[in-house]
Amino acid sequence: MRVRGKHVILSLVLFSFGFLIAFSYQHTKALIKDEQTSVQEWEKTFYYRQQLIQFEENNHQLQQEIDDVRLNILQLENTMADQIETMSTRVSEKLELQALTGELPIEGSGIFVSLKDQEFIPSESNVDQYIVHDRHIQLVINELYSAGAEALAINGQRIFSDSRIVCIGPVISIDDEQYPAPFVIEAIGDPDILQESLELSNGVIDLLVNDQIEVEIGKKDQIKMNARMS
Repeated sequence: MRVRGKHVILSLVLFSFGFLIAFSYQHTKALIKDEQTSVQEWEKTFYYRQQLIQFEENNHQLQQEIDDVRLNILQLENTMADQIETMSTRVSEKLELQALTGELPIEGSGIFVSLKDQEFIPSESNVDQYIVHDRHIQLVINELYSAGAEALAINGQRIFSDSRIVCIGPVISIDDEQYPAPFVIEAIGDPDILQESLELSNGVIDLLVNDQIEVEIGKKDQIKMNARMS
């Protein structure tokens, strides 16, 4: 009985010791496995984090490139806008000059001056002293140009820098086109300035009246003149 009891005790001790060894082994194995898993998870997390950092850096670089491109586009748009504005200004200036020189029609406000032969002519007087001559018309034209007239016309025919105005008896010839009195001179420009310039004391109107010319002057809201015929 004693020997058997010792065997039982020894068996229990050995069993317990074996159980502890097995448990320790399994626990250690589990710890190692958990540690390996943690290392793998950490490595995976580190990898993804590095990928995220790289992605953010690439994204930042791309955003910078986009901003640079937008800035370049904005600068190009501003440059083009300036060029378009400059071109538009140049075109407007060209059209204005063409209108002033007669290459294009022109219209605007201004005045008219009507010159008419004296109706009453004494029988003993020289008729030539009571009719409108080219010098009278030229006097009005010169004064209007000096006052800033942009364009002139006589009886609807536009006057140019090289136009020829010649008196032929009771009519005048404008660029080989003849017109009888009354002669209506139209001028595009500031109506107030043009009229005041002609009506100055001892000015053009007074000189015409002294030469027995009947004069009528007035303002017009709209005057249209054609371009030079080619």
